[in-house]
Amino acid sequence: MQRPQRSRTTSQAQVVPRRVRPPRLKVRSAGGAATAVATNTAAKRVQRVATRLKTPVESSAADRTGQGSRGVRSRGSRTAGTQEIRLAKATSRDDAAAVPRTAPPADETAAATLPKRSRGRATPAGGAVTAVEVRPSGTTVSRRATGRRPAILHLPNLPPVPRKPPAWMLEHCHVAPARAGDQGEILQLLAGLPSPPSRGEFHAAVDHPEYDPSNRLVARLGGRIVGHAEIVPRTIVLGPVASGSSAGVRGAVLERVAVLPECRGAGHGQRLVQSAEERMRQAGTVVAFTRTRIASSFHDLGWSVLGRDGVTPGRPTEILARLLEGPARTGEPVTMRQWRHVELPAILRIYRHHAARFVGACDRDENYGRWLVSRAAFDSILVALVGQDRYELHESSARIVGYCVQSGSRILEIAADPQFAGLEREILARACAEAIENDRQEIVYESSVADPLHAAVAGADGLVPAGDRMLVARVFRPLELLQAVAPTVAARVAAAGTRETVELGLDAPGFRGSIVVPERRGGAAPQAVVHPGRLGRSYLRLSEAELARLLLGQCDPAEAVAAGRMEPSTQMAQRLAGQLFPRVPLWCPMWDDLPA
Repeated sequence: MQRPQRSRTTSQAQVVPRRVRPPRLKVRSAGGAATAVATNTAAKRVQRVATRLKTPVESSAADRTGQGSRGVRSRGSRTAGTQEIRLAKATSRDDAAAVPRTAPPADETAAATLPKRSRGRATPAGGAVTAVEVRPSGTTVSRRATGRRPAILHLPNLPPVPRKPPAWMLEHCHVAPARAGDQGEILQLLAGLPSPPSRGEFHAAVDHPEYDPSNRLVARLGGRIVGHAEIVPRTIVLGPVASGSSAGVRGAVLERVAVLPECRGAGHGQRLVQSAEERMRQAGTVVAFTRTRIASSFHDLGWSVLGRDGVTPGRPTEILARLLEGPARTGEPVTMRQWRHVELPAILRIYRHHAARFVGACDRDENYGRWLVSRAAFDSILVALVGQDRYELHESSARIVGYCVQSGSRILEIAADPQFAGLEREILARACAEAIENDRQEIVYESSVADPLHAAVAGADGLVPAGDRMLVARVFRPLELLQAVAPTVAARVAAAGTRETVELGLDAPGFRGSIVVPERRGGAAPQAVVHPGRLGRSYLRLSEAELARLLLGQCDPAEAVAAGRMEPSTQMAQRLAGQLFPRVPLWCPMWDDLPA
């Protein structure tokens, strides 16, 4: 027989208490002592907080009777009674008596909230415990500090730490000619240059008319290549003479001097340059040139700083508008087209006439010109012709009077026959028109700083900016260089109308001698003579670097004397220096040095 189920009354029903989050505590200052106010459910928690803060606790009378811990509930009231606990200051028990035994209102308490994780930590600044107030769960209390926060420095100003290379990098590197199997490692080293060479550049260097395998030097450290330098032999033009031709000497160009970034600062680059200088001395080089962005380092090694490369950017549309607004050229009309390989001798002829006005250009013969074209370090060559354009070998019907070499958006050379004044502007206008057709937003014109086309590219009111590459030179044989410029010096004396004997001495650490232009008799042109070891009455005392600048036409004697770089023995010596060695425009064509 099944028993009937008993019905449970409400009083006997099992009630599951709802879990209530413990209230949050709030601490406030109370004049040297501390007061903690909590509900009856948090009395023990307040007691634990006071214990961890190592503060004596004194319970109220309600707590001693046990009524405060159980709380008092009245009918219709859902709020529990409160219990007051006085926390005395750790330094003095007498201060606790000054604390009132009545709980302060909730709106008058203001302090930082003590989170659950902050129990047992150090007391706030000042050593006093503040009042603790129990608030319902979820109450948000501002934690903003009353004082002003210190400024946050996102980029700390740390003192510079002196960089010291590792010990293995300070070892003396071994500089020697490169081997055939070093091509890949050298290309990896030179990949960090602004204009790195390609593999085709190595093959093109073998076809150079004066190629020598020992001219490529590498610095090895522990069997690894850490530096590279290349010597390229050339014939350097030293300016015009009376006949219209140019004087030239045996020279060289030091190219692609590079050191691994992690090995810089240990002197490997200086050892490379010094080894290259010794190699050039043994080969009979008179003067050497190089382009560099660290001219100060070369100056410390004895090289002379000559000037900057003339590099001017511009927009083709604006350049073309300025050129068309200018005066038109008078003379025979010309036509322009792309060049043909059979026209290389005509281009070299125009180049020689153009380069004779400058110092530092390379003397290009036909063999060198064909090698330069075979390197393919250009995109197009534009030529200007006069006459009927036919395909002929000897220019019988059409004559080439100008050309322009371009590589992408860079214009490397513009040259024209001296008889066609102003033709360079027409060639530049044609180059700008082609750049507009090819949707090029900018072109870069590279030439001598003295070239007037820079002003046309930059604008009439704009300044002609110079490139960041510096041209430096080193003279190894001053006597031979002075003998090479002696005909030019004699032509300048004759052009000035001077008939008496002219003599100027040069006193430098590496050279001591004089140049003498004898008295001109009759209509014969004078011949200058160089006397080593002789100074005479009028001479200049100067440094080795200033001597190179003077012989290469890049020195202003008056400026050098004012700066203290040159000391004349007489006023006549300073006047003769300005007459015999005036400033000559400097130009080292970029086409010869542009990587293939």
